[in-house]
Amino acid sequence: MDHPIARGVLPGLSDVEAALAAVASGRPDSITLQKGIASRCFAPYAADIALILKSTSYSPYHQNMDVPTATVDEALRLGAEAISVGVLVGSELQAAQITHLGAVSREADAAGLPLVAHIYPRGADLPGERLSADNVSYAVRVGAELGVDVVKTEWTGSAETFAQVVEAGGPARVVLAGGNPGRDIRDYFQMTADALSAGAAGATYGRFVWGHVRPGRVVEALHKLIHDGASVDDAVAHVDQGL
Repeated sequence: MDHPIARGVLPGLSDVEAALAAVASGRPDSITLQKGIASRCFAPYAADIALILKSTSYSPYHQNMDVPTATVDEALRLGAEAISVGVLVGSELQAAQITHLGAVSREADAAGLPLVAHIYPRGADLPGERLSADNVSYAVRVGAELGVDVVKTEWTGSAETFAQVVEAGGPARVVLAGGNPGRDIRDYFQMTADALSAGAAGATYGRFVWGHVRPGRVVEALHKLIHDGASVDDAVAHVDQGL
């Protein structure tokens, strides 16, 4: 739920307290927030849901550059279970971002704080298709090489190609990003199931969840898919139940 700096105040996040309450009703494993919202709005959920503090962001005005917004010390003071860093690879702006990721990795390791990285291929220097297995594998491996515990990255289109990405992650756990909204909910659940079959450790979704009319139900359905081995049909039925 850290989108507004990156993408503007999108529908579904304008009333952030209401959005948090709706998402939290489904008991997600964690919620990712920037520090201002975390410090003022997350306290009611801290006992039940892990906070991941997002410590960088890109924006509509610097789309290929995640810049620092918070520190390891701030994550610790806010009681975060992990700190998250964004990195966009594939342009000359990558250099500064991986330098920053390396520094945060050192500080987080010294503090015993798990490190999450949102690493996406997004630059003019990328070869071929942006979301090719090779480009996404490279993005994930950058995180693994720098000591990231969990890498969030984009879908490559199939379980077969995403398995290559998971393998490239080595010791880092790879989780799936949601991508652009607009598809049918079944498509998202099928993508989730396919990623899990390829070895993904889970999913980190934003707009697909808080942009839905029943965010809590979507979170519960994802829990069934990821933790309980439910089918895509079961997940869809859970969201639709009671409509």
